[in-house]
Amino acid sequence: MPLFVPILRLAMLFLNVYDSYKTLKFPPPSSRQNDELPSVRAMTQRKRDMKGCLAIWIVWCCFAVYERFGDAIVSLFIPFYDEFKSIVLLFLILKRSRAAEPIYLYIIHPLLKPYTSTLDASLELLLMIGDFIFALSTFPIKLGLELWEKRFGFHQFLWTRIPTVSL
Repeated sequence: MPLFVPILRLAMLFLNVYDSYKTLKFPPPSSRQNDELPSVRAMTQRKRDMKGCLAIWIVWCCFAVYERFGDAIVSLFIPFYDEFKSIVLLFLILKRSRAAEPIYLYIIHPLLKPYTSTLDASLELLLMIGDFIFALSTFPIKLGLELWEKRFGFHQFLWTRIPTVSL
């Protein structure tokens, strides 16, 4: 049983990636129209598929976070926990977006809705901190390139070696 859950997790991941790939492909043009655009029905179906794909990814990410932080504690108190988790994963794999959309709409969305503004502000702060750290990490590279250019004349060397063609 310990090997079954990782196999199911990998199967779900690859199916999610494949479904996302199929969903993101633009539908072929309609044979009835001359303007090379897909039909309204195909675009509506694509929108519905994108919504389902997004629900699957949100449920998958929440499941991964739960497994990372709460799985060890919950498994101590519930007998046959791995078997139940395998059944839930198998259900999500077989039913795809039909199973993920209700989980998102009735469990995850109501839990996160009161904290939306707080989460948005926190993620914006993390984004700014990440940008600042990235900018700081490029500073030594810039200094190294300037020293390299000053010592070896790298750019000058490149421009002198390129042959010129005169007409």
